[in-house]
Amino acid sequence: MKTLLLDAALGTQLALNGETVPDWKKSIWSAHTLIIKPEAIMKIHLDNLEAGANVITTSNYYATPIILAKDSKSHDYKELAKRALDLTHKAISVSGVKALIAGSFPPINVSFRPDLTGTKDELEDFYGSLGEIYKNNVDIILCESMSSIFEGTNASNMAKKFSDRVWLSWTNRGHQPNQLPSTESLSHAVDFSVEANVECTLINCSHADMASSSIKDLKKAEKFGIFANSSTFKKVDLSIASKDVDAIHHINSEKISPAEYAKIALSWVKDGAYVIGGCCGTTVEHTKEIRLLLDKEL
Repeated sequence: MKTLLLDAALGTQLALNGETVPDWKKSIWSAHTLIIKPEAIMKIHLDNLEAGANVITTSNYYATPIILAKDSKSHDYKELAKRALDLTHKAISVSGVKALIAGSFPPINVSFRPDLTGTKDELEDFYGSLGEIYKNNVDIILCESMSSIFEGTNASNMAKKFSDRVWLSWTNRGHQPNQLPSTESLSHAVDFSVEANVECTLINCSHADMASSSIKDLKKAEKFGIFANSSTFKKVDLSIASKDVDAIHHINSEKISPAEYAKIALSWVKDGAYVIGGCCGTTVEHTKEIRLLLDKEL
């Protein structure tokens, strides 16, 4: 089974390239660049493809109706989703690389906050409108950073109405590799993925070593994948309020280099991963290092 390599983090690379990336908890974050300078995102798609990625993700992760309402100007999330989709198609055409497009089904509100997820009707309306845009225009729908079974259920159920290939990625961000931010077990979340018959069950946005610890649960799915952060867990202080899994994650972390991350990613492949890639803190350089190891070792 050929391993698929997802692109690296968008926000991290934008900042590295000198673009303005406002605080993700209080603003529209990477959607800011999608609105004012889409060519900067196009460059990152091209760089990831050149580095060896064979799956690129649409850049509308933070272009949701709830998050966009934080901006002083009015924005249409559907139009931004179309723009993000166009950028992926153009990047593949310009690069000449044979790659797949993953249409993002992101959290509708701030990431890692299951208490802010919204109602079933809100989620169905949001994901349904994205699905209509993606239908016959993407290869995969990627439900990413799902922080509760409720969120993952609604996203993946709607995704399956528009694509035969659905990837469902849970997040165990925090300090417990066997638990979602909702405090539900990862094992139960994977059980749902199996019942839902999605193509691939993944973990994203956790420390790389914590993602490795999740493989036992992920292996219950026929195909699994990981796109983690460029960090490992280092216990410093776990006393912060348990609901702020992002604060726990950052306080108790240690950054790792692209080469170090690539070695961990290679271990996921050797353990059976179908998809690997990078989330927060990863860059085009991570994609390049992973591709070098994949080509050398496998």
